[in-house]
Amino acid sequence: MNKKFLLARWQDDQLSEVNRRLAAISGKHNLHQKDRSFPVSPYGQTEAGLEDYRGVTLIESIQYLTLQGIDFSYSRFEDAASLNTSTLTHCCLDGVKLDNRFVTHTFSHCSFREAKLNRARISKEFHDCDFTGCNFSKAIANDVSFTRCRFDGANFRGALFLYCRFEECSFEGALFQEGSIAGSRFAGEGHLLPEWGNTILDHVKFED
Repeated sequence: MNKKFLLARWQDDQLSEVNRRLAAISGKHNLHQKDRSFPVSPYGQTEAGLEDYRGVTLIESIQYLTLQGIDFSYSRFEDAASLNTSTLTHCCLDGVKLDNRFVTHTFSHCSFREAKLNRARISKEFHDCDFTGCNFSKAIANDVSFTRCRFDGANFRGALFLYCRFEECSFEGALFQEGSIAGSRFAGEGHLLPEWGNTILDHVKFED
């Protein structure tokens, strides 16, 4: 199923119900709820066994939630919706539209291939995540940890990744231009580092 089909399959009543149920569990004010599991998708599971939310449009934030095994490929976060202060494990966010949004907390074994994270505000921890072809242009990340992540072919034009830690990450073909990685530390990348162009490299450390 292609992107166009996945976006078009969601009916207005389905989107309203998904966002209504998300609003009932998301956010700090709902931490007292006993069952804060993500709603079951009307489309069941993907062939990979993930809950099928591909192409969904969310107007409510995913906030203070712990999610596992959900496919949000090509989903869109609109209005004030963001992916904020949550923990995601084994989730797919390929092609997701999260530009100018918060993308924060802890992500493990998640895929963001071709995701639109331009102007996003990124924070905390990412482990074993795939950002191949991701758009990070003008994104801001401060004191973020990336471990065994793949950034091959990603666009970092104008991005500010300050005082971040990159351990055993790959940057083959990544584009860095007119941004800054000042104060960041790179460990174990070796030949997998990109051409930095005119990126600001003040106080950057490269370790074996």
